[in-house]
Order: sequence, then structure tokens, then C-alpha cells
Amino acid sequence: MRFFKINTMLLVGLISNALFAQIGVKHGSDDNRSSWGINPHALYVDVIAPEHGMADPHAWVQNDTVYVICGHDESWEGKGSFRMDRWEVWSSTDLKNWKHHRNIYPSQTYIGNQPNCWAGDITERDGKFYWFFSNRNKNTGVMVADNATGEYKDLLGKPLLPEGIVPVHPYDPEVFVENDVYTICFGAGTYYMATLSKDMKSLASEPKAITVIDEKGQSMKTEDKSTLFKRNGWYYLVFGSRYAMSKNLYGPYEFKGAFLKGGHTSFFEWKNQLYVLQENHDISAFYRGASLKPVFFNKDETIIVPKEDRMYPAPGRPFEFKNSTMGWNALGGTLISYKEGKLMGTITAKNAVVQSAPWLYTETKLCSKITLKIKNNSQAKELKLALFTRNYSKNFWSTETGQVDWSKQEWITIPIAAKDASFKIYTIDLNKFKNRNELLMQLAFQLEADKGSWEIDEVIIN
Repeated sequence: MRFFKINTMLLVGLISNALFAQIGVKHGSDDNRSSWGINPHALYVDVIAPEHGMADPHAWVQNDTVYVICGHDESWEGKGSFRMDRWEVWSSTDLKNWKHHRNIYPSQTYIGNQPNCWAGDITERDGKFYWFFSNRNKNTGVMVADNATGEYKDLLGKPLLPEGIVPVHPYDPEVFVENDVYTICFGAGTYYMATLSKDMKSLASEPKAITVIDEKGQSMKTEDKSTLFKRNGWYYLVFGSRYAMSKNLYGPYEFKGAFLKGGHTSFFEWKNQLYVLQENHDISAFYRGASLKPVFFNKDETIIVPKEDRMYPAPGRPFEFKNSTMGWNALGGTLISYKEGKLMGTITAKNAVVQSAPWLYTETKLCSKITLKIKNNSQAKELKLALFTRNYSKNFWSTETGQVDWSKQEWITIPIAAKDASFKIYTIDLNKFKNRNELLMQLAFQLEADKGSWEIDEVIIN
């Protein structure tokens, strides 16, 4: 199965800023790694499994193969806040071609039949592979397998890190290995660390709170899903698009600022290059993907964040329908289908609304126009387009979008050709919309016809 797109422009920017460095591996280091210089062969892959709903990637390298266990977003319809119905096991031997091996379902654990498959981490010890997983933001469990691809079985039948073990929610585990000591880091707001016992199903030490100090010398709050790696005696604590550094695994950590743009991270070494798998918004904020990026460093050991760096698919959003409908659907009046890289519709009633997946989460300030490549096989001579936008808010993720009432949205009308024999390109200037909030969440279109058909090759927001 082959899914990759290499961003050469970003790679050039990365290389032009990179400096020679000594770098350690994701799960610990003896600080005697090989010397890494500027690497012209380092890869950048926009989405390793496009249009799939891959989230929370967690990597482990074994025998020249990188294994990834990730969560899977249940639906691109945005039915609930981060409903994740399973974990998936993938692998690659070249970082370009990715193979799906198996699914791990919550029913195989103490979670039961609940879409709670949140973030975790994979590690190996004494020939066994361990998958530490989140039961949503409630607690953390652990599974075990004889090889990286599974089959994984619940090791305890109950949480390893139950609710109440620390003052914060004990979820989003990260396992850091150094000198045969396995340290688990978990939580949100404040991280906690503890040593795992040899049996990997209990703690050998009490969890200790980890302090992150901001530029004013004050303790600061952190996001969920910590990740760790070590390089030249420095421990790097990464959380989303920010990071901190310390000379001691248990801190305190000094906040350094912005990391590469994106969501949850996982670090691994591949052919003498440090890489990060980083969550993105492939189709939407609730139907995500994973980007692959190389990581480079300044002389002072801080991480380089190139000007070209962005969270895919920013600054805009492409709908190219290479593998699926990408979550587009019709609200009656049009039958939607997908064939050979095209979104297709048969019109059965006038003014049928066709809408994108919700929760596009695209910053409107980065976008200026929408381009549609469409073949209009109907009598329609007008195309209408509407946007649903909203602003950032404190409780943003706890509020559901619901079904947009498109009759209350502003519609822009443009003329189009009827009964097309070939695809034509139409562009709508976003400045024509009078009221645009900070985030573009969803868009919709209508063809002014009551019969006929249409095909769309692509919709590009840029």
C-alpha cells in the first residue's frame, strides 16, 4: 500500500537551516550516537496514510523496520468529540510505503465496546512488545504481544494507571528507555513520571510531578500527550507544538517555545536521522492524519523551526478525492458516489445542498479563494457556495458543530457553463463573503437544477 507525498520545498528550507549535531534516539540514548550532518536525503511526507483517519501515531524501530500504532477516528462526520473506535498497527521499511497489519479493538481490553482509543506508546522489553494505551482521558492500560505487529492481549484486565493515582487525569502515556530503565510519563496540565517494574504491569516508584518553567521562571501548564527524546545530554519534552529541555529526565524543564506545527508527536531515529511523526488535520480536526518530518538543531541544542513549516494541510485545504469522498455528502436531492478519483452526484431535486466534512478547522486569515474543478452535466447555469465559520473559544473542543442550517448562511452565486463535456475551473474570492470568523469549519454548494449530474475533480481552499 503506497501513500506518500514528499514536500521538497519544506525539505530545502529545513536543510538550509540545519547544523551538524550529535543526536540520540526517541526512547533514550547513551549519548554516543553517530555524528549527524545536514542530510539532503531526509524525507518529509505530508500524510503517510491519506484519507484514513489516522491519529496519535506512536513509533518503534526494530530490525530496519519502523512500526507505528495509531488511533483511528471513528467518522469524518464529527459525531462526537474525538470518538476513536480502534488502534491500528502499521509498518514501513522505507518511510514511503506503509503496510497495515491489524486492528486492536477496545473490546480486546478492559475498556469494552467504547470508542475510547486515545493515545499511547509502544516499546519492547526482553523480546516482548508492550502497547500502553489511553482509555480516553480516564486512565491508562497495557497490552503485550510476542512481536511488534501483535496479536496484543490485555496484560492486566484493568488500568495500570487508574483514576486517582495522581491529581490529574492519568492518560496519554509515553515510555522512555535509558540504561534499561523504563520510565512512563503521563497526564495533562502537569506531567507525572514513574519507573515501570520489570514485569511492565506495575510501577516500581511513586509518580513524581514534572515541573516546566516558563521564560518568567514560573511553573506552567502543559498540553496532553507528552513525548521524550535525548540528545547530547539534553532531555527534550515535547507537547504538541511546544517543547522544553532539561539536563535531568525528571526536570525541572525549561520551556523553549515553538516546536514544529502539528498535534501529538512521536520521535524515532532512522538511518542516522531523527524524525517525528506528528498528527495533522488531513480531512478535518476529527478525521486526522500523520505527517513525517525530519528534526534539526541549532548550535545551542534548541530545535530549528523553519519558516516553511506548517501543519498539514495549512495554509489552505485540498480536496482531491484520490481515495475517497473525503467526507462530502448531500442533504437530500443529490445521490453522492465516488469513482476513479472523482466525487459524483446525480441530481434528483432542486437546490440540493452538497457539503464537506465538518470541523475543517482552517484559519480563514490564511485563505483567499476557493477553486472548484467541476463538470456540470446539468442545465444549471449558476453555482452557489456557502461557508460555515466560527471563532476560537475557551470551550472550543467541548462544543459540537451539529448540522449546519445552511439556509441561514451567506451564499455567493457565480455563473457556470451548462451541459459540460469536460471539466472547467471556477474560482470564488473569499472577500465576497461579508462575515467570516476565524476558522472555516465547513463549506457547501448548490447547483440550480432539478435533474442531471455533476462530477468534481477537486476543491482547493488556498
